[in-house]
Amino acid sequence: MQKLKVKQTAQKAYDQGLKLVKEADFAHDITFEEGEIVELVDEKGHFLHQAYLARQNKGIGWIVDEAFAHVRPDTFFTKIFTKAKEKRQVLFADQLTTAFRIYNGEGDGMGGFTIDYYDNYALIQWYSLGIYTYQEAIVHALLTTYPDCQGIVGKNRFKASDLPKSEVLWGQIPETVSVMENGVAYHCHLDDGWMTGIFLDQRDVRQYIQWELAPGRDLLNLFSYAGAFSVAAAMGGALSTTSVDLAKRTDELVEEQFAANGIPMDNHKIFIMDVFDFYDYAIKKGLTYDVIVIDPPSFARNKKQTFKASRDYDKLVAKALMILNEGGQLICSTNAANLSSHAFEKLIQKGAQKAGQSLELVQEFHLPVDFPVPPANPESDYLKVKSYHVLS
Repeated sequence: MQKLKVKQTAQKAYDQGLKLVKEADFAHDITFEEGEIVELVDEKGHFLHQAYLARQNKGIGWIVDEAFAHVRPDTFFTKIFTKAKEKRQVLFADQLTTAFRIYNGEGDGMGGFTIDYYDNYALIQWYSLGIYTYQEAIVHALLTTYPDCQGIVGKNRFKASDLPKSEVLWGQIPETVSVMENGVAYHCHLDDGWMTGIFLDQRDVRQYIQWELAPGRDLLNLFSYAGAFSVAAAMGGALSTTSVDLAKRTDELVEEQFAANGIPMDNHKIFIMDVFDFYDYAIKKGLTYDVIVIDPPSFARNKKQTFKASRDYDKLVAKALMILNEGGQLICSTNAANLSSHAFEKLIQKGAQKAGQSLELVQEFHLPVDFPVPPANPESDYLKVKSYHVLS
């Protein structure tokens, strides 16, 4: 087993609970095989931690439990999956919710991959070739922990020319898997590209919209994708919803979610267009809304422009406030890991100032309980959602 020296600054970060290993942590240039287990030592050669090394967008490895190198991989993974399952018994007992995260990488014991549960189907997201090399052991452990599992899909979210984006790893996966969340039905497509039809980390926000904001209101859902916020609002009693996204499949996906809940589309509109173009259209037509949800990708590019959340979010806010009714509610969301909550707040308030409006923060959301994040790992706590009441 390789012994690799790390800098004193890295040692301090690990001691504080940081699980991510970065290339800059090492005292010298290193070489390694994807998935290789190594010993991290201090500048005097004293043992600090074990880690597995694998290149991904965040870094080049993760701190792991020392037991990982001394037991069979499937035994190790079965142990951490069982522990993660025990933490989620409240969710398994909830008859109104059948989709959630059952393993959240470093928050549940080992970074580099996550596992989501869709009513007895599992979806694994691999973030490096290194963790992908343990696929057989992970699938075996998952089936041991969840014997009723009917199928497993893998999403390869790392660069690999010889691997598909999505692949069935075990069992059979139907074209559509129907799940429930807070009593709302969602149709999910597990083996169709990277996205399934619902982002599980937004469960608490959808519940907030459904139970508190939607009744008797008109809601605008920007960057709507499959319209999960829209259908949650409709099920909560919204008078109308409007879903806006540039993706060509948006109308098909949104209509599917409404049909899954038996909701006619009469009061629910879909626009396939750029959000900034929709702002101009809405202003021109005099369209206004009581609730506006802004949930853009952290980075996006189309023929007209490039959008970066950490740079451009204020522009979205300023335009949204031009079509938000007096006393309305604005929900701002981002999954940009490099954008702190404080910096996000500043961008939102900057947009409000541009529009000559004042915003009062009334509710804030981060990752739900099934997405645990270890201390000292700020990049893992990526989700930031802020709900504002417009004062003037």
